[in-house]
Amino acid sequence: MASDIILLGARPFICERAWQLGARPFVIQHPERSEDAVNRQSDRVLLMSYEDPALIPMLKAAHALTPFVSAVTIAEEALIPCARINQALGLPGTPLDLVEKTRDKPAMRRVLDAGGFSPVQWAAVKTHADAVTFAEKRGYPFILKPVDGVGSIDVRLVRSVNDLEGVLNGTSSWIAEEYLDGPEYSVEAFSFAGRHVILGINVETKNTDPIGSEFLEVAHQVPAPMSPERDREVRAFIRGFLDVLGIKDGPSHTELKYTSRGPRIVETHTRLGGDRLWDLVRLTTGYDLLDMTLQWAMGTLKPLEADPIPRGGAAIQYFTPPPGKLRRLHGMHALKRLPGVVDISLVVDVGTTIRPAMKSEDRAGYVLAYAETVQQAQAICREVTQRLVLETA
Repeated sequence: MASDIILLGARPFICERAWQLGARPFVIQHPERSEDAVNRQSDRVLLMSYEDPALIPMLKAAHALTPFVSAVTIAEEALIPCARINQALGLPGTPLDLVEKTRDKPAMRRVLDAGGFSPVQWAAVKTHADAVTFAEKRGYPFILKPVDGVGSIDVRLVRSVNDLEGVLNGTSSWIAEEYLDGPEYSVEAFSFAGRHVILGINVETKNTDPIGSEFLEVAHQVPAPMSPERDREVRAFIRGFLDVLGIKDGPSHTELKYTSRGPRIVETHTRLGGDRLWDLVRLTTGYDLLDMTLQWAMGTLKPLEADPIPRGGAAIQYFTPPPGKLRRLHGMHALKRLPGVVDISLVVDVGTTIRPAMKSEDRAGYVLAYAETVQQAQAICREVTQRLVLETA
């Protein structure tokens, strides 16, 4: 018998996975984000805002007729509404107060400060004067980002007071944090009754194009090239962090910097990571984080006993061609036949206007590769990126 689950912000590939795993999804989506491919394969679709006050009463009525087992999402903006639904319907899932801590950056910093974990200098700021005061105490450069930001949007590196011009209006809430040096990693974990299993450690590559966002991620590699000592340290650090935060069950995606003073938390999310990181983990471990998340919601996931040992290496590189109208595109079908290429995907075509790479949606597509080592996988990605023709005018 199929398990009835609530899917918030479902994309076609998520719905398909849910059906294949034996779930019967009840899809909730913002009307402006509705996709025909989702609506056609789902027999119950509710197009309304996640914040609509009528949503939970409607779901309670549906739950009384055909009980749901849980609500689940992999969309960042839907994490709090999803937790509210589970709380209101008495269903399992990540607790609302915990999700709120991860979505509110100052709240998470306060939890870490209280636990004496990953010390980072920070301050909540709203005005230009607030930010200048922080800089006078802590110095330049520092990081400025929205307290509930998503996907590196509006994150800024403030090198001097000139970079603050016109940014803070006194109404929006921001957090100022000390600049953390060193490479950036992200860690994919799944928790089982307070026991944290780490499935993959990824090293992130940021955008270097000066007209785009320097915080936009353009490449990932799993497993992250690092010494065995650093690997053990990062794993222990993440387990300690998840304990301090209070995460007991479900997926988590945590970003950290390995600084000159050791590892420091950047932020975390109670979901699997984006940017096809689940594919990199699946290729190197055999475990599919998307399937695991859905099975966890359905109550059918069997706990993992230990961290899987990665086999080979996987990498993904995103295409960020120069801005302008795309006038020539070729090479994808030939390059897909290269040994080690798992997938090449493009979201643009001739005539598309390419925007400066400021956010994830501005990237033109990606190449995904797998090889005996992560360095070889990354080399395949670089070759495809160099040979693929994405000519703009």
